[in-house]
Amino acid sequence: MSSPVRLHHWCALCVAILFEVSGTSLMKLSHGWSFAYAPQVGLLAMWLCIALSYYSLSLATLAMPVGVAFALWDGIGLVLITLCSVLFMGEIITLTKAAGLLCVLAGGLLVHHGTDTAEVSHA
Repeated sequence: MSSPVRLHHWCALCVAILFEVSGTSLMKLSHGWSFAYAPQVGLLAMWLCIALSYYSLSLATLAMPVGVAFALWDGIGLVLITLCSVLFMGEIITLTKAAGLLCVLAGGLLVHHGTDTAEVSHA
């Protein structure tokens, strides 16, 4: 039987999202660093952040349905990575991108609200 979703599961999901956003942003930002081995340090930091992101995501899925956790992790992460790229990397956001991001968020919310935790079964 599945344990109920508690605050620490939601916190683990938030931490997973933050590590995903940090790791993906570092991947791009590190190429602008000017010290020796900057791209390699950035790549190592990215791998560490992504590993911690997946670990935190696995903690969230101890009680949360995997589809819900992944949809929210991926959707919110995509929106935050796009915002970081606009704010810190000089990328522009078009109306088409904004509409796409809204669709991603809506999809994540639909998956969350369409999942009845009573339907989740464990083999």
